[in-house]
Amino acid sequence: MRMIVKKPASEPEYSLHDAHIMELQAEKDTLRLVTQYGYVCTAAPYGQVDGDVELTGVDWESSYIYIIEYQDVLCGNCGAFTGKKMTLETFLLEHSDGTLDIMDESYGFRLTMLSGFLNLQDHILEFKLEIYYTGEIRYLLKE
Repeated sequence: MRMIVKKPASEPEYSLHDAHIMELQAEKDTLRLVTQYGYVCTAAPYGQVDGDVELTGVDWESSYIYIIEYQDVLCGNCGAFTGKKMTLETFLLEHSDGTLDIMDESYGFRLTMLSGFLNLQDHILEFKLEIYYTGEIRYLLKE
């Protein structure tokens, strides 16, 4: 029997872990994540860099966000919750004033998944964002 081993995905050049996203901007098929203070370089010397991130070729109808509101426990802990799934396009219309704190990121075939906390004016919720795209991930470094 032949065995084919899937090659591991390459490490991203930068990590969005702990990035604070001030705004999500949509223009045509591009989604821009506007950061407050950038993100971390994953190569030595592992410093913080200032910049934003763009994903191109975003399929708005195939990109979703799951919003989780915990019941009787603090946000992010184990316990009961209620939630809502919506398209990314709908989320951008309904929650344009929210900011995101990224806790985890993963990358697959034409899919970027981000999770963390959604900060709204009066409370904090948990989110999981699935971005389906056919283009590129662009790290826009500010000089």
